[in-house]
Amino acid sequence: MDFIGEISRLYDGSILPSEPYTGERADIPEELLDILRVADGIRETMPNPETGEPMSIAWVLYPYDYMVKESEFYHNEYGVEGTVFADDGAGNPYILKSNGSVSLFDAIDVAESPIAVSLMDFYTALPG
Repeated sequence: MDFIGEISRLYDGSILPSEPYTGERADIPEELLDILRVADGIRETMPNPETGEPMSIAWVLYPYDYMVKESEFYHNEYGVEGTVFADDGAGNPYILKSNGSVSLFDAIDVAESPIAVSLMDFYTALPG
C-alpha cells in the first residue's frame, strides 16, 4: 500500500516527509518500518502567513526514534501495549496494536478506544 500517497491525499499534499530511516530495527512492526524506510516521519504543513512558504505544524507520523521513545513511555507509565506512531493533536497517542488495529489512548481517563481495524483504514478514515 502507498501510505505516503494516501497521507498526502488526505492532507491535500500539505505534508513534508523526512529522509528515509536507515538505522537498525528495534521493536517496531514491519508495517510501520516499511513506511519509515521511505520517510522517517511525516509532518503536516501549512503556508506561512507572512511568506507563503510551507511550515511544519504537526507530526502525521512520528520518526522512528520518537516512536520508540513514546512507546516505551506509555508502556512503562500506563501499561499500554503496542507502538505509538502519532497523536491526535491534543497529546493523545495513536497506537498500532499487535493485531494490526489502531487505538487512541486517553491518559486522563487511562482508557483506550478502538479507532480503526488497520493502519490503512486509520489513514483513510482521518478527516481531511
